[in-house]
Amino acid sequence: MEEEDDRLSLLPDCLLGKIVSLLPVKNAACTMILSHRWQHIWPGVPLDLDLDGRDRNLAGSILRILSSHNDGPIRRFHATISAAADKTTSSWLPILSNRCIHDSLMLKFVPHPHVAHPPLPHDFLRFSANVLRHLELHWCRLNPHPGVTLPFHSLDHLHLSNVEISETSLHSMIAGCLALRELHLFRVHNLRRLTPTSRNLVDMYIRPHVPFDKISFSGTPNLENIVLLYADIWRLCPDIIRRDALPSKVRTIGLTLPMLDSPKFVIMPKRSVSIITTLVLNMNFSGGEELKKAANMLSLFPSLQDLRIWCLTDGWKDKNAFGQWQPATETIMCLNKNLKHVQFHGYYGTIGELEFASFLMAGAKALVDMQIIHGGVLSDDRIKRLKDLICQDGKASLEAQLSFERRSHIANLRGEVESYVRNVCII
Repeated sequence: MEEEDDRLSLLPDCLLGKIVSLLPVKNAACTMILSHRWQHIWPGVPLDLDLDGRDRNLAGSILRILSSHNDGPIRRFHATISAAADKTTSSWLPILSNRCIHDSLMLKFVPHPHVAHPPLPHDFLRFSANVLRHLELHWCRLNPHPGVTLPFHSLDHLHLSNVEISETSLHSMIAGCLALRELHLFRVHNLRRLTPTSRNLVDMYIRPHVPFDKISFSGTPNLENIVLLYADIWRLCPDIIRRDALPSKVRTIGLTLPMLDSPKFVIMPKRSVSIITTLVLNMNFSGGEELKKAANMLSLFPSLQDLRIWCLTDGWKDKNAFGQWQPATETIMCLNKNLKHVQFHGYYGTIGELEFASFLMAGAKALVDMQIIHGGVLSDDRIKRLKDLICQDGKASLEAQLSFERRSHIANLRGEVESYVRNVCII
């Protein structure tokens, strides 16, 4: 193109930068070769990178993008990378460590059976500590310099999943997140003592990797919500988690359990746990024995207010598989007093789902709403019929509202949940 015909290059930098920012990242980087006028436009555009790939070439692409962007600003850097690309990873991670990420960083390394957790540099994120707001790290190794605590002044969301980090370094990292409000600790390797210090922390999600020896929330005075995923609550309470030792502002303690019909999950005998207010059950609705297990499970949580059930049925069951499984609702304290909200996710309207929904509707005296979320498999006529069947034994609560909601993504999400929870054990 002749220079006098290149009117686009006559635009001011702010407009050229806007144009480049609308291009895919790889195409945006290529604008540097158009002319001398364009060479500094791409490096000046805030990088917003979201790459999801599991092959070795992705790590090489990240290296080229970071190298071409020079020292330009990074707003968001999200990448899912195969851990098998370790050699290439070790070349771009130091470059990323020397850059300032202004908003969000998510690094998810996909596990490989013959590759160790990729190590992050000792001084990782030193240039982002003042501005980074959201940090997620999956399947990597953190080795900060001993005795050095890097303060994160703006970080309000921290998510660590399947990471290797010492207990001392983890607690120092949490204490250094001065604005932290939400903390996720999922299978942090060999974490046995959890005693976080964070004055602003509000929400905490915990899934153990090994059994805990100690948990203390005394350093989190503003904590309001605690969620335990696949944790053996009967081992934790009351010896490790005591009601009288919880922060005064805690109002919700949630528990997610594995598949009820899994042979890896032995339910009875178990003792009552009064601190749980929210419960997530994963059910196959395979027959009366499983429904009886679910009802017995409810009897163990007298303070339960919110019940969420994933419907992971693998097919229609004969009505004869259920029989007379219903226990007396008077023996289940949460039904008599506290249970207010029930949700069924991935509902198909099978016999087991119908019987359990009817049991809850007829027995929960404080029920406010029952929400049934389906993936569009139910017609309007079928929904009307199901409403009548669920309420055929009456409502224990005159205030109880029954609603059906269609969510198109629920089928895919249900599949992901099902493939995951079938092999999960409580720890």
